[in-house]
Parts: sequence; structure tokens; C-alpha cells
Amino acid sequence: MSRVFVDTSALLALLDRADPRHPAVRSAFASLSDADLLTHGYVVAESLAVVRRRFGVDGAIALLDDVLPIVQIVPVEPELHSRVLAAYRASLPPGISFVDRISFAVIERGGIDAVLATDADFRALGVPLIPAPIEPTG
Repeated sequence: MSRVFVDTSALLALLDRADPRHPAVRSAFASLSDADLLTHGYVVAESLAVVRRRFGVDGAIALLDDVLPIVQIVPVEPELHSRVLAAYRASLPPGISFVDRISFAVIERGGIDAVLATDADFRALGVPLIPAPIEPTG
């Protein structure tokens, strides 16, 4: 069984029918019914905050009741948190978000086969992205 990491960007696109990536993400979720989907608590917290702000209580309830029950939440140990926090601090002002840096560390340690995300930053890991990111034109 494949192990697929689920990013905030995919959760948001899944819940936002106006997002141009919604159909692809929805299809990807459906096609991964036999996969082990996993994420970490920082993605859950980030997703809940954004979903509640964008879509209100109904959106938060949909995330909590319809989506998250099928995603395993893996822990972020204090050592991993501290190590990534130091790397994040060293990368400021530009750089990848703290939550994405935690995600990268979880992916690198966890035997992940693919990443369900619309955030192209995950390409740097060399792990397949589902769905493939939309390439900029022009």
C-alpha cells in the first residue's frame, strides 16, 4: 500500500469548489482510497485556520468530519520541531514556510511514496506530486 502525504494546499483545494485545482484534487483523493494518507498536526492547524477564515464554520466542519477522518495524523517530536525551527530561522527573510519545512522533514523520514499537494515547493523533494502542479504559462 502506498503512503501519501497530504498538504494544506490539497486540503484547501479539495474544499474550495472555486479553486481551479479542485477537480484534479478531488479526483486524486478518490483515486487514493486504497492508500495510507497521512499528515501532521501543524498541517491540520494551518488548514483549520484558513478553512474557518475562508469558508466559515461549515467549511471547518466539512474538514473535521468528512476529510480528516481518512487521514492519519503523525506526531512532530520536540527534537524535529526544534531542528526545523532553527533551519527556518536561518532561512529568513525569504524561504519556505515553517509548516512546509516540518512537512518536508516528515516526508523525508517517513517512507512517503507521493505528496498530495498543489504547492510546487514540494517538487524539491523529488517525490511525485499528485496532482501534477499547474505550470506557469508565459
